[in-house]
Amino acid sequence: MSPRRTLLAIVLGLGFVHAAWTQSHPLAPAFNSRPGAAYTLYVNFSGFDYPGTWGSGTPGNIPAYNNQTGSTFTAAEQANIKNIWARIAEAYAPFNVNVTTVDPAVAAGQAGSDAQRLAYYDATPRLMHTIIGNPNSSFYSGAGGVSFVNVWATAQTQGRATNWVFPGRLGGYTAFHNIFTASAHEVGHAAGLSHQGDYIGTTRVNEYSRNNNSSVIAPTMGVAYSAARSVWRLGKVSGSTTQNDPLRIRQNSGMGNFINDGIGRTLATATALPFQSATSHIIDFTLARGIIVPVSNTNPQPIGVDNYTRGFFVFDTSGGPASIRVNAGGQWITPGVPDPDASLDATLRILDINGNQVAISDTPSLSETINITLAAGRYYIEVSSAGGKNASLGPNGDWDPAYFYDMGSYFLTGFVTIPEPSTMALIGLGVAGYGFHYYRRRKLGQNVSSESASTM
Repeated sequence: MSPRRTLLAIVLGLGFVHAAWTQSHPLAPAFNSRPGAAYTLYVNFSGFDYPGTWGSGTPGNIPAYNNQTGSTFTAAEQANIKNIWARIAEAYAPFNVNVTTVDPAVAAGQAGSDAQRLAYYDATPRLMHTIIGNPNSSFYSGAGGVSFVNVWATAQTQGRATNWVFPGRLGGYTAFHNIFTASAHEVGHAAGLSHQGDYIGTTRVNEYSRNNNSSVIAPTMGVAYSAARSVWRLGKVSGSTTQNDPLRIRQNSGMGNFINDGIGRTLATATALPFQSATSHIIDFTLARGIIVPVSNTNPQPIGVDNYTRGFFVFDTSGGPASIRVNAGGQWITPGVPDPDASLDATLRILDINGNQVAISDTPSLSETINITLAAGRYYIEVSSAGGKNASLGPNGDWDPAYFYDMGSYFLTGFVTIPEPSTMALIGLGVAGYGFHYYRRRKLGQNVSSESASTM
């Protein structure tokens, strides 16, 4: 199937990452979200001199992020790259995907030239190369990003393992949210996803759903530039076809199940709440972290708390004040501070030793806090999803309802009043005795997708 025949309009773009070891490309800072994962998403910020044609266009020499031409990026540029990478990493946190800025071609000894790199990306199954940079004005003019469809799982040819995001058409190099959501969108195409649209019955009203122009939430595979949250969706992609975004991504060959973060998912298997030291009352946010994913790997459903996993932590207190906060999102940019573009809307509960609710925080905010004075005893912290979101209805209330996934990373901060060490030893709740498993992250068809920057 030719690229021209399979060209689709796509508004979102994917990141451009290029670790340059030859030619004049600056070296990007090294970030990895899930080393060793089955799938790799290499986000190239270092520029790329593309040989020949891609799809129906000629990209030419793409400058590095911010048009940097030196051997390294400035501190500000490195911070910006980390900001964009972290947001993309969060979008793919539920999957067996490593979002990286480290060029895999270098480790493979295939980085002698950009042409050699390109051939390596194509020849390597489960590797996607996303370039974040500005091409010449004639390369898919007006598009915010372009990608072939369903090309991630298998080896490719003709540059189909490479896709693009164009910051200059999305608001510039510091338009972090737009660059992120375009990148997640384009990689979604590489994973086999089509556009999430709006339909009245079987009639398409919009190819790219904006969730009725919601400023709160919109589908990643629609248009989420103006929405605070860009999320995966269960919704129509044609008059008769419904697409379950997370399921379709997971169904890529070798992707495996949704990520298991190693946090206890029941009271009986609750993870010991980690503290900064054996005698500290401060929660260790570097360890007290997890990710909420759909319960079902074969039929994930977006609406309902019970359709998502929960995370349980257990702690003992000698009685006194406690302040516990669940922070929605990862902490890739600054440890202990939630990153922008979180995909989880969390609910926080404290339960007693019998599992009875002592306190709950379930506000419209993504993160939740409970300040409380507790009697002496054993308690559980439960982190759960808010249970998904229904789509906003159309102007006449007649659009088919579309459902948004509500899953993603979280971490805990705060303090509790803990027993003295001698008491702690008696009750056996020392953090050292509990294993905490930090979660780690990791092409067939010939379709190309490109979209107008103004549409997304």
